Amino acid sequence: MTLRPEHSPATELAVGPSLPDTGSVLIAGPTMTKKRRLMLSMLAEKEHENAGTVVVTTKKPAPTIAQELEHLTGVSPEQFEVIDTTSVADLLDQRTTADNLRYVSSPGDLTGIGIHLTEALREHYEASQSAQVGLHVLSTLVMYADMKRLFQFLHVITGRIAATGFSGVFTLDTGFVDERELALLKQPFDGIVETRETDGDPEYRVRGLDDGPQSWTPLRL
Repeated sequence: MTLRPEHSPATELAVGPSLPDTGSVLIAGPTMTKKRRLMLSMLAEKEHENAGTVVVTTKKPAPTIAQELEHLTGVSPEQFEVIDTTSVADLLDQRTTADNLRYVSSPGDLTGIGIHLTEALREHYEASQSAQVGLHVLSTLVMYADMKRLFQFLHVITGRIAATGFSGVFTLDTGFVDERELALLKQPFDGIVETRETDGDPEYRVRGLDDGPQSWTPLRL
């Protein structure tokens, strides 16, 4: 795996929080508060520092995620590694053998997701290349796996991200969990970005990060 050439963004990146140099962040909020766009914008910012990008998608098919990253970074979508758990490619008979795309049979296969993600991280680590991980969206996993198993999965994955000195950003629709479950799912993360909508406009605030507003602030995307 080789380092990327210098490149320029296709569009202006979002005004919002940045990924830490190492560790994992959870973006949590109601649906329709632009969590996916925020996650991809945070990944795009790091991408411009020649960090490899690996995204697990449980909702949008892999080509959509890669194209959105391309739009934000100006980098060819083949440069992004995407682990697709949606089964959309199978339903449409569009699964490819592209090196940058990996497939898992369903969002409930946490073992398969973990294997592919660990392999991708190992490749970057052994190539002495920094990397970042995105996962959209944990809410789908909530519907397939019990909370204890999902917590253990997150604990292992965020631990591996930290151990390699990489960074990660995950999203969660809070409407799919109760307060107790939300508190549990927050535990493996080093920082939290909360989102909400006020009068039709998205806002965010941060917890546990070195930078970013502690009070609700407009999120410009």
